[in-house]
Amino acid sequence: MLETNKLFKELAKDNQNLQQLSSQEIRTIQDILLDMLRDFDYVCKKYDLSYFLCGGTAIGAVRHQGYIPWDEDVDIGMPRSDYDRFERLMLREFEEKYWIQSIQSSLKYDLNFMKVRRKGTKYVEVFEQEEEFAGIFIDVYPIENVYNFLPLRWIHGFWVELMLFCASCVRIYLKLDRLTEYVGKNRMAYLICFKAFLGKRLSFFSITKWCLLVDRWASKCKNEDSKYVNIPSGRKHFFGEMYTRKSFFPLKETEFEGEKFYIMSDPNEYLTKLYGNYMEVPKEEERERHSIVKLDLEKYNE
Repeated sequence: MLETNKLFKELAKDNQNLQQLSSQEIRTIQDILLDMLRDFDYVCKKYDLSYFLCGGTAIGAVRHQGYIPWDEDVDIGMPRSDYDRFERLMLREFEEKYWIQSIQSSLKYDLNFMKVRRKGTKYVEVFEQEEEFAGIFIDVYPIENVYNFLPLRWIHGFWVELMLFCASCVRIYLKLDRLTEYVGKNRMAYLICFKAFLGKRLSFFSITKWCLLVDRWASKCKNEDSKYVNIPSGRKHFFGEMYTRKSFFPLKETEFEGEKFYIMSDPNEYLTKLYGNYMEVPKEEERERHSIVKLDLEKYNE
């Protein structure tokens, strides 16, 4: 109910203050993302890093063999050990093309997953902290190991979930003025204010410190052969995004926009748990949208 991502997704629905993308703009963004995905794949193959399509991008690969027609971002999962190496290696190969935002390298960044941003584009959402770096992006989520011993797993999960909630409240508090420009007097406004109230009292730590604490705790388990893995920074957090390792690994190639990229070995377990009946195309009013306030592709088109 109080999940930050859900608040932002609801914010984007039928909000006349936000920019609605045309089908041509969406297609142009998808073309840019495909070029980015090629570079991503190149770096991972060169340096022996594992990655796979996840989130809505995995639905697109399975259901459409490409993008969901109205989707304008790409989601990638990456094992923690490779995730920690990726930023340095990506910039070594393509520093002139990309910015990368992560809590380890960006002073104002406030999310527990990485964004690879295309230079020469502008894609600004309501909650952007660093608008000067806000280009079209690929989201990269760290895949964490999970303890096999059940009591230890629950203790681990409790602390990760608690710190995720604290970070979310502080994040909302810091962005309250900007968010209230786009929210009327409805249920979502009360949820945002409640989280901001808690966030003010939790701001004895900076948002960066909270995110670093989340990251440190989420990556505690070092067992690369654990029965389960999870994506704590995903939409359903630690317990809601726990999957059998065998459903993720070994990875396999899949067709996406006429090219080959990697996906988990059994996407059905992941997609069913996350989305339910993922093969059913949602009604237009139920489709997820991003809360975009500014889009500029002029420099890229040049």
